[in-house]
Amino acid sequence: MRADDSPKWILRRAVKVAAAGTFLAAGVHRAVRSWQRRQAGGTRVVVLSYHRATLDFEASSRESIASMFVSAQTMQRQVEDIARTREIVSLSDARRILAEPSGTRRRDAFVVSFDDGYADNHHVAMPVLAALKVPATFFIATGYTSTSKRFPHDRLFASLTELARRGIPLERAGLPGAVQSLLSACAEPGPAATLERLIARLPHDRLVAIADALDARTGLAEQDLPDDTRAMTWEELADLRAAGMDVGGHTVNHAVLSNLPLADARREITGCHQMITERLGRPPLHFAYPNGYYTPAVRRAVAEAGFETGLTTEDRENARGGDPFAMSRKVLWENSTLGPISYSAALAICNLDSVFHTLGLAHPVSGERPDALPSAAGEEPLASGRERAAS
Repeated sequence: MRADDSPKWILRRAVKVAAAGTFLAAGVHRAVRSWQRRQAGGTRVVVLSYHRATLDFEASSRESIASMFVSAQTMQRQVEDIARTREIVSLSDARRILAEPSGTRRRDAFVVSFDDGYADNHHVAMPVLAALKVPATFFIATGYTSTSKRFPHDRLFASLTELARRGIPLERAGLPGAVQSLLSACAEPGPAATLERLIARLPHDRLVAIADALDARTGLAEQDLPDDTRAMTWEELADLRAAGMDVGGHTVNHAVLSNLPLADARREITGCHQMITERLGRPPLHFAYPNGYYTPAVRRAVAEAGFETGLTTEDRENARGGDPFAMSRKVLWENSTLGPISYSAALAICNLDSVFHTLGLAHPVSGERPDALPSAAGEEPLASGRERAAS
């Protein structure tokens, strides 16, 4: 169950697992955990971020973006490993813990969340979480709910992969002039790296324009993508609520808010809040920034829309008294706890306790960007981009 079977990849995983085993044998993880608890003000609050769940990781990773998947079996093991020594709480409970006075001691608290609102969240992830009696928050992009539309990142990945399969260089993809220039400027080795750069640099409408042009070039249509790339329906979301899960906001169009004029970003945020309130009967409390990107003005807009928290994908520790609209999350997928052959308990402990980050062997990447400066004409231009490394 690997996304990569190359000897180099297997060697890297083996080295990482060996390092994790050494750290555990020496008790490094306990020292790191104790230090982190002091830094956090008494209790660690760790929010986990997943995207997609599958019954067959190997098959799913051949069809779509591998790093978005976790298998049901692996997710269950990850959650069970956490539950043995920590408390798994709702996001609202985590927010209350972080608001407590520094020094208040309790068990470390973990939160489970899923981004985007894929259909597999309902029929693969929910049954596992419900059986374990684990609460979770599912962040949805409402413009795709109950539609056959596919997310631009899935469309782009499918078309970029198809071009690579045909041996067509991105710089000579034969797209209309302006679209070709944008694609060429963001070209990187491999579809996943190119996709990351496109998302980091371009506003939503330009991403959609490139997806449309690539679809026309390759002959792919949205409905040619695997069925599970569709979003959940409102009925499926109601099932989640009935199972004790929470539904949060993730914009209307899964638009990277830091790449939009502030007025457009506000519409994405408030439109999402209003639609969830209307369709599910109560307002959402929590919001996740698409791709983890945000600005100070975007944080304020999320608060003004009525949300209580805003969550990034920065793999940092949450501290008592911190900004509830810049809460950090740890992104997990299949390979987060995978050794060269199978699940590694040692690697799971080191990743969940941020041992590699604390020792300086891995580095969190900030999703915060500066607010856009007003233009001479009084309009709000796009915020300047800063690329973020793939998770």
